[in-house]
Amino acid sequence: MKIGVVIDASCDLPRSYIDEHELTVLPGLLEFDDKEIVDVRDPAETLAIYRRYIADKSAVARSRALDVERIRDLFLDDLVLRYDRVLVLCVSGTRGRVFSHATEASYAILQGYRDRRQQAGREGQFALRVLDTGSVGPGEAVLAHEAVRMIEEESPPFEKLRRTVKDLARRVVCLTVPNDLWYLQTRARSKGENSMSLGLYRLGRVLDIKPILEMRQGESRVVARSKGFERAVSRVLEAARDTMSKGHLRPVVAMSFGGDPRLIREMTAYQEFEAFAAVHKCRLHLSVMSATMAVNVGPGAFAMAYILD
Repeated sequence: MKIGVVIDASCDLPRSYIDEHELTVLPGLLEFDDKEIVDVRDPAETLAIYRRYIADKSAVARSRALDVERIRDLFLDDLVLRYDRVLVLCVSGTRGRVFSHATEASYAILQGYRDRRQQAGREGQFALRVLDTGSVGPGEAVLAHEAVRMIEEESPPFEKLRRTVKDLARRVVCLTVPNDLWYLQTRARSKGENSMSLGLYRLGRVLDIKPILEMRQGESRVVARSKGFERAVSRVLEAARDTMSKGHLRPVVAMSFGGDPRLIREMTAYQEFEAFAAVHKCRLHLSVMSATMAVNVGPGAFAMAYILD
């Protein structure tokens, strides 16, 4: 039985990891005024989108899910032919319609997949399950990492895999530090992000106060504030380090940055965290933040996620 894992375009994993483990990316759509761009998590294209479109505050911008028909076609034309079981991991249903569209598409293939498999010479039944991760970006990434690890190291029954990942999703903590609060106040609100008050927005703009947003099970809130972006990022790294030192964290942390990740790697706080993680045998993923996420939280934002153990 061959099991495949599908992630959506907002899942913040390095492209090298995606390719190595043959993850399928469910594309997202970005709209900037009257231009539509398909987001497939290509790092070079993502950085180009940052420079050309996301940084333009005058543009009417939004991210949205593929329609049901296009997702159904991906399922029927690709996944049904390559796998026997497929787990689809989606951005939180509180932040978009990927989960609802993918779920509807999964029902739509029930009548057609048998003929496709028969024509391709694949024997046996096909099953596809769609999971709401309750998280965004790196929060999706740590769950995808765990799903891949289980498949490659444990070869679990598919239903056990689904149940385990669903349980882990309830324990994901995702922390985000926006750099430019305008995006959070203006664009992210259309995606259900209402954790930052107008007062905090105004204070942050004047005094360079950066909120630290925590997301769990689809809901977010401001858990801390720091003066300056680097100090806020350091605070997030310290929180993860403290959790790791107490043994309360599964050995994988995903991070993303709304720009070239080398800027994060050059930070002393990151280098110290990287060394600490190596001692504790914790796998780190650092990638370019997806354009789908950055269009709402802005360029220069930092996000981190881990799973409480």
